[in-house]
Amino acid sequence: MSELLLGGLDGSNPLGFLAALGVLNVLADRAGGDPGPRLAWRDGGSWRPVVITAGEWTRLSLVRAVAEDLAAWKQEPALALEYGDGERDLKPPPEEFRAFLERLVGAASLANRRSIDLASAFATDVAVDSNGNTKPTALHFTAGKQKFLAQVLGLAEGVEDADLAEALFGPWSYSRPLPVLKWDATTTRDYALRAGDPSKEKVLGVPGADWLAFRGLSFIQVVPRGHHVATTGCFGGWNEGDFRWPLWSVPLSREVVRSVLRLDAASLSEAHRRARGICAVLESRIRRSDQGGYGSFSPAAIV
Repeated sequence: MSELLLGGLDGSNPLGFLAALGVLNVLADRAGGDPGPRLAWRDGGSWRPVVITAGEWTRLSLVRAVAEDLAAWKQEPALALEYGDGERDLKPPPEEFRAFLERLVGAASLANRRSIDLASAFATDVAVDSNGNTKPTALHFTAGKQKFLAQVLGLAEGVEDADLAEALFGPWSYSRPLPVLKWDATTTRDYALRAGDPSKEKVLGVPGADWLAFRGLSFIQVVPRGHHVATTGCFGGWNEGDFRWPLWSVPLSREVVRSVLRLDAASLSEAHRRARGICAVLESRIRRSDQGGYGSFSPAAIV
């Protein structure tokens, strides 16, 4: 087994954490079976992910693999959700979202179910918002003219190999004017902290990290809880809540990572965390602006 450190991804940043999950998804999809890739976290002053694989991976070969995966996603059925007058978001009428999911289920197989896995992290048709539309994941941070799937499609078309290399191995330069999904807790665009309206400013980001984080979204499942939406790792209300995630020092497969993320690791004792290989639990506050409901993460804290 070989190890490759992804030095550009910081596990204390939700964007870096989700991007590491995206890398695990890419490698697991390529492996297609045992022995599958594993993911672990190493503390070297900051938490960085390590991928453990049966084959030898270099920086170049990993970037190429992620780029090939990105190209294959451009026509993925999960990205084809469209409703109304060409709306590309996650808030369709419930009956349209239900029909969309049924189409994905009909096309899925044991060998290829990534579209339905991803779409099940988008929303649930059981919960609706104040307008009667499907209530999306708590990680839906876009609003106004910025539509979630339109942003994702912009990333799929614009992200280049260099963007992926920057995301994976750093340093992050924040120099590319491609769409962002607003999952980076190290940047803030709060109106109250700025001289002008941040919605009118050009956003520069790390598009390779945003794309990889989107690829990791399938780990953050959405389920109905009564007539409300529950998102994996998210606690509290819609306008003010928390996103909590564990980091683990033992190499875990994709299936085991899914089960670990469904734990409320913050409620476990230190002994129970150690028994599960969990070395840290972090939490970022979810905030939504009064100007349109744009979401953002606060910097993470250890819990």
